[in-house]
Amino acid sequence: MDSMLKGIFGGQDNDNDDRYQSQAQDFVGRYEQGAPWTNFSGDEAYERYQQVAQHAPPEVYQQSAEQAFSRMDPSQRAEFAQMLQQQRGQGGGYNDDPRELARYATQYQQQNLGGLGGLFGGGGGAGGGLGGMLGSVVGGGQQRSGGSGMGEMLNNPMAKAALGGIAAMAIKQMMNKR
Repeated sequence: MDSMLKGIFGGQDNDNDDRYQSQAQDFVGRYEQGAPWTNFSGDEAYERYQQVAQHAPPEVYQQSAEQAFSRMDPSQRAEFAQMLQQQRGQGGGYNDDPRELARYATQYQQQNLGGLGGLFGGGGGAGGGLGGMLGSVVGGGQQRSGGSGMGEMLNNPMAKAALGGIAAMAIKQMMNKR
């Protein structure tokens, strides 16, 4: 598990394990304090998500997604499910159940390059994918200073809660299995 944490936090095999354990505990702790989108940036949520998605086994990913979606309130989950349906050009089929959303997220992660990060428009231009929808529907006109070329969507609480939450819960599971 230490090699997974190093991979998530950008370490090398010969690096000190304690440093990555500390970074992991810090990220998980910040996610678990307060609302699930308040204590880290959208960029950090996206970066941690991308690393977890590459390193976490599917069962860890799905369980982490369920835990993350459980922390969102029902109206956020329903809105998130609706946006996923619209993005996929599907009507119905998904509801606000955290287990169902987690199954969908895991399936999407396995079948699509970039997974939810790509679905949210991460790594692409501003306004791409679901990110453009999130920015216009829920972003409330918030502007982001600086930028990573991913648009405004990562300022969106729902994007941060989903991506950061999956990452934090997967990291927590990996730390507990040590």
